[in-house]
Formats: sequence, C-alpha cells, structure tokens
Amino acid sequence: MPNHHHRSGGLKQTNKKNKRSTASKRSLNRQAGGRVNVKASSSASAIQAESKANRRHRTQQKRDASRLAALQKRRGIDGRGPPPRVVGIISLGHSNEIEGRLRDFATKNADDLFHKTTASVTAKYNVHKKDGVVTFLTNSNAFAHHYGAANDDSAIQAALDLCRVCDLVLFVIDGDEVNESDGIVGMNIGGGESVSSQRMQEWDHLISSRGDGILAAVKAQGLPTPITVLASTVERDGDHMTMKSAKSVRRATLKRHQDLKKYVSRFATTEFGVDNDKVIEVDLKNSNFEDNMMEEENTAVDSSSKSSASLIRTICTTSANAPKWVSEAQRPFILSDRFSYESTSEELLLRGYIRGKCPWNVNSLVHVPNLGTFACKSVQRENPPHYPKHLSGHSAPSILHSDPLKRESLDLFATPDALEGEQNLVGFDEALEYEEEEDPEHARPAGWSDYQSSWLDAVDDMSMAEDEMDNGELAKELNQKKATSSVADTMELDDENDVSPEERQALIEQRRKNHKEDLDFPDEVDVPDDINARDRFARYRSLKSFRKSYWDPKESLPESYGSIYHFKSFRATQRDVRADMKDTMEAANATKGNFWGASPAAMLAEMKDESDGEDDLLEGCAPSGSYVTLCLENVSSKIITRISKNGVISAVGLLPHENKVAVLNMGLSQSNGCNQLEDIPIKSKDILTFRCGWRTWKGRAVFSQNNLNSDKHKFERFLPRDGAFFAASVFGPVTYVPCPVLVFREQTDRNIEFVSHGSILTADADRIAVKRIVLTGFPVRVHKRTATVKYMFYNPDDVRWFKPAGLMTKHGLNGHIIESVGEHGTMKCLFNAPIKQHDTVCLPLYKRIYPKFANTVPSSSDGATVKSVITKEALQVL
Repeated sequence: MPNHHHRSGGLKQTNKKNKRSTASKRSLNRQAGGRVNVKASSSASAIQAESKANRRHRTQQKRDASRLAALQKRRGIDGRGPPPRVVGIISLGHSNEIEGRLRDFATKNADDLFHKTTASVTAKYNVHKKDGVVTFLTNSNAFAHHYGAANDDSAIQAALDLCRVCDLVLFVIDGDEVNESDGIVGMNIGGGESVSSQRMQEWDHLISSRGDGILAAVKAQGLPTPITVLASTVERDGDHMTMKSAKSVRRATLKRHQDLKKYVSRFATTEFGVDNDKVIEVDLKNSNFEDNMMEEENTAVDSSSKSSASLIRTICTTSANAPKWVSEAQRPFILSDRFSYESTSEELLLRGYIRGKCPWNVNSLVHVPNLGTFACKSVQRENPPHYPKHLSGHSAPSILHSDPLKRESLDLFATPDALEGEQNLVGFDEALEYEEEEDPEHARPAGWSDYQSSWLDAVDDMSMAEDEMDNGELAKELNQKKATSSVADTMELDDENDVSPEERQALIEQRRKNHKEDLDFPDEVDVPDDINARDRFARYRSLKSFRKSYWDPKESLPESYGSIYHFKSFRATQRDVRADMKDTMEAANATKGNFWGASPAAMLAEMKDESDGEDDLLEGCAPSGSYVTLCLENVSSKIITRISKNGVISAVGLLPHENKVAVLNMGLSQSNGCNQLEDIPIKSKDILTFRCGWRTWKGRAVFSQNNLNSDKHKFERFLPRDGAFFAASVFGPVTYVPCPVLVFREQTDRNIEFVSHGSILTADADRIAVKRIVLTGFPVRVHKRTATVKYMFYNPDDVRWFKPAGLMTKHGLNGHIIESVGEHGTMKCLFNAPIKQHDTVCLPLYKRIYPKFANTVPSSSDGATVKSVITKEALQVL
C-alpha cells in the first residue's frame, strides 16, 4: 500500500516542551564541531571598548611612570646617585685565584678606589658618571670567613650569601685550565693526527664539581643578573714540539678559541636562559699589576685595556637587579663597608648603604646572617665616601634612637600561662592528678583523645574482668613504654657521640632495608605474635574517610606546641603587614627620599587636615639609599669571634612577628645534585639544616604530601625521590612569602649535602600531617560477601578492640568485623560485595605526627613521661 500514511491516534504520547530559551550545552558543542571559543576576560573587553586615543594615552602614562621611576632611582637622595652597584665574582673552575685577578683587572683603570680590603673594594669610573660606582666582592674572601676551612662546602655557602646582596654576578671560567686526566693536550711528536683535534668539544673539565654545586645552589635560591666571563690566563705560542708549520698552529689555535667560545655561550644559555647568555672575554695573561715589573708590549697593553673597558662598560650599563625575592621584598638590608665592635658596651657598628625598596625603621629588629638577631640602638647618617662633603646636603650628622617601648621582643618562644586554660598545655600536672583521683578506672594513656578513649567501651567487660590489668594499669604501662621508646628514638644517625661506628653502620643498613620495604609495601606493618596490637597501636585511630572525616587540629597537642606562636590566619596577618609596609613605601616615595626620622612638615600638615589622629608613617625611618652607621646592642663577644676583621657583614631588617617561632610549612622537591639518597635515605625527623631566605637553622622536619582537597596530609617516612613535590613541616622563625628554602644534610665526614629546595607555603601549626599504617590479613574461607580472615591479629582481644574500625581490600571492597572466631585472632568479616579468595583485607589506622626541635634535651624522668626541655638553645637562628 504505497499511499498509506500512519496517523497517530488519541493515545499518542506527548512530551513536555523544553522551556529553555537557549540551546543546551550538548547541542551547542555538537554544532561547534569541536571548535573552542575563547571567552575574553572582562578587562580585555573593557579595553577593546575604549577608543584608540584612550588606549594610546594609557600606554603613554605607563611609559612615563616607568621612566620617572628609573630616573628617580638613578638620581638617588638629593641627586647624589644610587648606592654603588654590588658585583660578585665567582669562579666555576678548580682554582679561586682567578677571582682576585679579575677584580684587580677590573679596578686597575678606576679613577678612584674606596675601602680596598681583601674582601671588597669600591671603584669609581668618572666616564659612567652616577652609574660608575661599583663595589666588587669575591666569593673566596667576602663571606667565606663565616664557614671556617676553605673547601667546596664553604664555597657553596659563601656563594649563597654573596648572591643575596649582589646586583650583578660574574661567573668566571678559565679557558686555559688544563684537564689533568687527559695529560698534555696539543702536543704531537712524529706526525699523525693531533690529540687536540679529537677532543675539541670536550670542555667539561672547565666546570669543576665545586662549580656545579655552586650553580645548583644559587639557582635554587635565586640569581641576580648573571654574566659569564671567559678568561684567558696562559700565553699560548707556537714553540711546541710539532712538525706543523706556524700557519697550521695559528689556525688550530683560532679553531680552539672558536670552539671554546661556542661551548661557553651554549653553557650560559643552558644555565641562565636565553636572556642572560652574554659572554665577555677578558685577557688576564698580559695584565700587569705590580709596580716593580717591566711594561708589556704596546699591542698587549692595548688589547688588555680594550677588554677592561668593555668589561667595565658592561658592568655599569647593564640593567642589573638583585634576586627577585630580595629586590621586591619589603625588607631593607645593609651591606657593610666596614664594621667595628665595642667590647665595653657590647655594641656592633655597621657602616654601609641602606638598600631595598623600604626605608629602614630604627625600631625594627635586625638579623645579621651567621651571627643572630639583635636590637637596633641607633641609626646615624654619614657622608658617602665617594661624594664631596661640601655637597652632602647636611652639615651635622643626624642620629635616630630606637624606642624600647615600640620595639618587638627578642624572645623566640612564647610563655603560655597555664591558668589561662590554654589547650596547648596538655600535660598540665594538676589536671592529670585530679583525673586520676576522680576516676582511676577510666584513666587513659597520655595523648589519647576522647574519641580514642571511647574505644575502651567497645571491649567486652567480661574479657576485661578476666584480664589482669585494668584500664588504669594499661595507661600507666603505655606511658612507660612511651618513655622508653622516646629515649630509644634519640639514638639516631645524628648522635655520633653515643653511637659507635659499628652501631652506626648497622643503623644505616637497617634504614636502607626499611626504605626498600616502604617502597615495595607502602604503609604495611606486621604485628608480632608476642605483642598485642591494641597496645602497639593504641595511639592510632580509624577514619571512615581520609578526606572528609573531621580531625580537631587542637586535639592532644604536644608540650612543644605550647612554646610556639599560633596564627589564627597567617595569610591575613601577612596581608596586613604588607599593606602597612606598602603605605610606608608610598609615603617615602612621595617625599622623594627627603626625610629623616619623620615626614616633612608640609606632609604632616596635609595628613592632619585629611584625617585626625593618624600616626606618622615615616616616624623613626631612614630613607633607602642613605649612607648610615647602624648600632646594634647586646652583641656578645663570643659571637664576634665567628667573623674575620677583613670580611663583609650584611644585616637585614625584620618585619613584624618574624622573630617568633612557629611551625613553618615548606613546599620542597629533591635537588638534582643530591647523589647520596640511595646510599643513606633521608628519614623524617632527621636533623637537617634549613636555609630560609636570610636565616639558617637546624630542625627535625616532618615530610608529608601536599593535598589540595583535604585538611589532612599523608605522612612520608622518607624524603620522596625522583623530583616529586612534597611538604615539610618544621619549627622555625616566622617568614613571609615569597622566600626560597634550601635544605642541607650533614654527612659523616662533616661535609654538607644539598638535598632539596623549594619555598615557604605558610606558617600554620594547625596543618595536620597524618601517619598511615595498614594491617593486612588474608581470607581463608569465602562465601559470597562473608569471609574468614586470619593473620591480621593473634588474639581475640585485639579483634574486639578494633571491631569499630572499618575494613577495605586491595580490590576496592569495604567492610567491617562481625565477630571473633576461635582463640588465635581469626575473625569473621562482612563486605559490600562478594570477595575473592586471592584478595587482601586491610585495616588502615592513622596517627598525627609533629615536628621536633633539633637541640632539645630529654629531662630525667621516673618512667611515667619524658619531657623535652625547650630552652633558648633549642633553636639557634643564624
């Protein structure tokens, strides 16, 4: 029937119409055919809506503002110019002598020299006017005196100190350094192919292992503007024993020089990036610095003068900046030209320029790296040495004295009052005695929470009555076990005084074995037959969901948390401190640096008219760029013995709350130069050295994962390898971000090893690092969702103790314990789906882990508890 058409009847189904005014996302994506439309931001759309003339005006305003800021920076205070540019010289080869030769080479044509010592020298070049004042520092003499013997480790630490204060750093490569492993290069006897032609591209010996360590460390900390210098130190002539002609020798020498320069250029591009691949060649072999030596030939002198002028022009005209975390931070610092110590009054006097964006506040605390933190007594304005006195702008020196009432305390630790009911003091003696007298039957082990103690009710009363010990005796025994285990934990690899070489080697072998087991079977532990699981894991708890289950961050804190500072919101505190420093910077920029200790009178009158009762933001402040003498009080004579008279000292002003101890959380990753991890794995709570910005201290950190979708973070027993990112929680002074972190480990031969690097995340004591353990058992009889599990426990009391906890399997099933079967720890379990015979039953348990101080001393105890004495020496910040 070709003409038949089906017609719907009265029972046809009618669906509701789609009430959406626009098409669905699915239909729009189908119509787009895979094309993705980038949604423009509101700011971009607003700019596009403006006219072309307005956009041109906005661009011109930004250009004028940046030009004005650069001009103001060049002018300095009263038109005297900026502080001298600090240039550091670091040798990447095997010898440090080339650093001093390059410094003398750069300063030989200077118009004037100031403060010339073995550590630093300031040179003035009149050709470059205000930009022609440069301070040269060498890595081998500037800060190396802080680290004792001259070795590779002290060179790395000195390079880190040097790069903190430099605007420009010169990495020197000696192009004529001989490869000792290859013997004599370039010598050919009796014809044949030259050895040098075969090894033309092998220049890796020019960068020593010390140079590799310096590059890895300073790049992790942050580099100032780098410049690579290729130095020629040895005269090469054609008098070698060879059968080749003079023309062939010159051609080979030219080819060698081209290959060397190509290698150094590629090295600079690889290490410092495309924008910092500049290479400068200097000729040091013809330089003559001694007065009693004869003059060189005219051609050699002209070549040396040209290379010297090129080097100085590059140093003075290059746009140089300190590391970003130093240049953009709101902390002023001083690099001393000279310093002196008054032993009678215990005062340390530092003279130098105030550097940084912010003015120096005389009431702020001052940290001197490698010495400590001190209070500032006064700041005295001085005349710059390279500026005429009759143009100084001030006849008499001005002194700013600090106000002790406005100054922050030097105490690192808090002194909590137990009568205030602070929750940190969980070991308050009177409360413990009161609880024991009131209810001795329900005493619980130290550190147990209400949640954990409620598990005692889950134990069968009949079995507890038959047991010889009650809950109170169990608590006492667990506390005694805690005391003995705490003493045993102190015997680690770091305690070389108490551990013999044989015991230390045994500990190392055991640590390697534990590390391998942790990689093969993460978090899995075995319960010995002779130990009860309820005693061994009494401080652990079960969580229904690791991500969603609640954990009180203030619950059962250790006594060490009562001596540190807790922030309600670290980010809010940091935001307030930054806002205050920004207002101070804006007030200082409004005066163009023409203030001393207070705002100008005109600005004060304007401030009073705008708002009543507002404080002067520039009270007690010295402008950045001033040449001052800083007086630090209460500096012990023992501390001064750490430094050399010919060295250089730097000092930095601390921001509010930065001299308080808190729990610092750092985001770290393994360093590329760490080669010893496989030999001796780094374990959590090992003593490590943390170099955080301007300060250095030792601590026992706790490693953990950095979970973004949970308030709990899984504890890591060993430092993660292969470049994995992790978090470390350690006791340390409060530091605001951004701030780099470098972690070092002291080896058995007293050398240090660079193990990881990263940055500060927060200073939050409420961050929860949870240790996870997994007890495993195997199903021996399976029937649908029910299974009989063995080898997880070995007595029925343990089964009843952990009965409230949930179970899981490696195949993804969830379940719980139904009852104990027999007298050997066998249990009957029920799961949410049929279980297979080859599956493994797991019981995860969790416990919170806390960091420790590196220098705490266990006090004598009677076996009940062990307390760590936290004194001023518990954390030495250098």
